[in-house]
Amino acid sequence: MRGAAVVLTALMAVAGCAPRPRSTPVAGTVGFVCDPPDARIAIDETDLGSCALWQGRGVALGPGAHRVAVSREGWLPQWSEVVPRGGRITVQAALRRVPE
Repeated sequence: MRGAAVVLTALMAVAGCAPRPRSTPVAGTVGFVCDPPDARIAIDETDLGSCALWQGRGVALGPGAHRVAVSREGWLPQWSEVVPRGGRITVQAALRRVPE
């Protein structure tokens, strides 16, 4: 039975299920206020999903500059750069419709 536990632990580690220590320190968090609320958020080209999912919550950021994109199909995207310095940064995005 002990052998099965060792094999299971090894498989979890290979699959990325085992807990890992945080390698990057948290320098701050970023929150979002978006119009329209179903606009999508990406940080450093990683899609985080709908802004509504992050309402009232923050995303932890490591040190340095981070590129934030807020977009929705049929609307002009908005980009900004944030540099966390401790505490919380709020990105406010008011997208405009693409002109016809």
